[in-house]
Amino acid sequence: MNVHEGTPPIVVGVEATDAGRPAVTWAADEAARRRLPLRLVHTLDWPTGADRGTDSNPHRQTWGERFRRSGMRALDEARAVVAARHPALVVESVLLDGAPVSVLPGQARDAAMVVVGSRRLSAITELLLTGSIATSIAAHARCPIVVVREPEHTSTDPRTIVVGVDGSRRSEPAVAYAFDEAARRGATIVAVHVRQPSTGLMAGLRTGEEIREGRIRLAEALAGWSEKYPDVSVHREVVVGHPVRVLAEAGEHALAVVVGTRGHGGFAGMLLGSVSQGLIHHARCPLVIAPAPDDGHVHTRD
Repeated sequence: MNVHEGTPPIVVGVEATDAGRPAVTWAADEAARRRLPLRLVHTLDWPTGADRGTDSNPHRQTWGERFRRSGMRALDEARAVVAARHPALVVESVLLDGAPVSVLPGQARDAAMVVVGSRRLSAITELLLTGSIATSIAAHARCPIVVVREPEHTSTDPRTIVVGVDGSRRSEPAVAYAFDEAARRGATIVAVHVRQPSTGLMAGLRTGEEIREGRIRLAEALAGWSEKYPDVSVHREVVVGHPVRVLAEAGEHALAVVVGTRGHGGFAGMLLGSVSQGLIHHARCPLVIAPAPDDGHVHTRD
């Protein structure tokens, strides 16, 4: 695969366990689809006070040497997986000292997107580990962040990409990503606008009003995109419920769920730290977090 020098890579965090393999596979497939280079990054999260030195005896290895070799082995194994899947893909391997939460944000500066795996831990531990990594990257990155918990669902027909639409202009990067990815993959977009349920004596009446308002906001948010991507089918849904539950259920058999990092519209809180962090644990398909540019501008359809 020929790529121009300086082409932004897809960066993927490589773990030393099988739990991280779906992220490597997804990132390699996406790099091949987009004709981009792939950067495999493994971080050495040294314990406090660990001896990183080498032994003067060539026949003996220190704990630090073994630890570093295990990182190199993880990269070699990931590279072998990628080569078997996409032999022509341009691949770079990087071994860096530090915790993923501190190292990977720096790798996002020149990246087209950053992909991380999920460790399939308890909800609290998952949010503290995977969630903190994604949060740290999203705080600095201008590129999408993708969390891959399990292998992609490619057998469902039709293929779908779910995008959470909150009605604000700052969520437009999520819509832009969803349409672009759907066009690349021949997928149908399921655009979901979630309304928080009303309470009190007038709840039923307010629910009807909320749904009508949701349909208007969804139509406004999607205006123009079908003209730009005429071959992409779009299914629209306005649902009353909790955003995490609704989007996780909608994406149960999807290729991906796409959300923004900030913005308040149909429901307060479609931003990293609430909906996105909840989906890190509950989404069964890849979760794409599309940050809004920090300069106050968003993607346009021009």
